[in-house]
Amino acid sequence: CARIGEGSGSTNVLAGAGVDEAWTTGVLLAKGVIELLKNHKPFTWENLERAYGDRRRASWVEKECRAATHARDGFQRGFVPGLLGMGLTGMTGGMLNVHAKIGRPWEMLKPLKELCMGRIKEDELEKMGAEARVNGNTLHDAVMDKMGWPKIVPDGQLIVSHQDALLMGGKVQAAGGFADHVAFVDPQRCRDCHPQLCAEICSGQAITPGENGGVPNFDREKCVHCGACVWNCTQGRAADPECGNVDFRAGSGGLHSAEN
Repeated sequence: CARIGEGSGSTNVLAGAGVDEAWTTGVLLAKGVIELLKNHKPFTWENLERAYGDRRRASWVEKECRAATHARDGFQRGFVPGLLGMGLTGMTGGMLNVHAKIGRPWEMLKPLKELCMGRIKEDELEKMGAEARVNGNTLHDAVMDKMGWPKIVPDGQLIVSHQDALLMGGKVQAAGGFADHVAFVDPQRCRDCHPQLCAEICSGQAITPGENGGVPNFDREKCVHCGACVWNCTQGRAADPECGNVDFRAGSGGLHSAEN
């Protein structure tokens, strides 16, 4: 398969533009496919790499995206350095930037006990976590209740759950014949992860806690491809520390499916 659009890295982070860029990547792929058909060549990885990959690398989309690569790095230092960095990048075509040390996402996430410090005792938090694992529940509701957040009771009309909001107006249905596009690379890392932030953060409830704290469950019918699970995974991969343990792959599902 070949990636196009936002999921292929076409968004220009300097200009904040993505529509024309995403459309262009689709056009480039279409031209590559037509070229292969004309030459009676199969759709192999190597042929697509030449027909689409080479076109993409030579396109204006890639040229502008490469210039904008470090445009927003300055925001790691603060709001003003971020604005200065974007201005500097824009004026110099990407030659000069405000650099900052950017940590891996899973290294920068604070542990729950630190966020709850002074409000929930550590032993009580551990007890709540153990109960959530046994019952197969996420922990965020219990934590918010304990910290004094008021309960919001859905009325089914104006106030609805995230999942119901996604399903209103018709069933969210993923096209058949495709593998799940969200995968958990190392099962053991998932078993060692508590709380499982991917499940806690999934607004569509496509990811739910695994049985007894095991590998999370994934329901592609509910996934909206937001990517929150990827960027908030707290476990790095042994083979590639730059990546988390959640793998976001190409596929069909959720609100981006053929039926919706």
